[in-house]
Amino acid sequence: MTYQIEEQYLTSTEKEARDELNNITTEQLDEIAKEFKPKVPYDEVWDQEFIKRCLAMAEMFEDGNEVIIKAKFQDQLPRMFEKMRDNVQEQAEKLKRHRQTLVRQDVGIEITGNKLEDCDEKINQFRQQWASLDYAFKALVYHFRPAIKGQTGIDFGKYTMLSEFAKVKRMQNRNQKLTIDTLLNNRPVFDDLMTDPETGKPMKRATIFTEDMMLDISNQDGIIELPEHLM
Repeated sequence: MTYQIEEQYLTSTEKEARDELNNITTEQLDEIAKEFKPKVPYDEVWDQEFIKRCLAMAEMFEDGNEVIIKAKFQDQLPRMFEKMRDNVQEQAEKLKRHRQTLVRQDVGIEITGNKLEDCDEKINQFRQQWASLDYAFKALVYHFRPAIKGQTGIDFGKYTMLSEFAKVKRMQNRNQKLTIDTLLNNRPVFDDLMTDPETGKPMKRATIFTEDMMLDISNQDGIIELPEHLM
């Protein structure tokens, strides 16, 4: 009885929709279910495609003596993106300092306001570029390098960041000056070299020979330099 009462109040459109729902097939239900399944995140798809293309490029150098070229991509391709990323960061930091000047010069008129807006837009562009380059750099370090290592059997060891590399070089240059000759003939210079620049206190011998100094920098020779127009 209740069903008959409800039936008489249904519109023709509602009746058609009910009939379509009742007649739906199992295959159609499966297709609908697929639409509700979680899709692969965009970054994961981009990651896979990016690494696939990089590997395709490296595979063009896998015959005979060219294998060593393929192996060198382990460090040189990530290094290129690391340099581009750091260069973008440097430009953004300069622009942020310039923005502080624009803020001081802003007198509340349209001209000075437009300059600030343009500066903020450029900073945002640099921010997006940095994020893209950093993502590509990390994908190369964590996915591309192990793949090339597995294909060539050549291992260059832990990837050394440019910031670490610079630190190691500074420590090596300092330690070259820490000699008996400097101690005996130029004690002020020796004491300065033995002073921690952050605390101003003398460093202990154990502190000088840290693990950072033991980083393998042999694989940094022949680093790719970016063309001028990409810097």
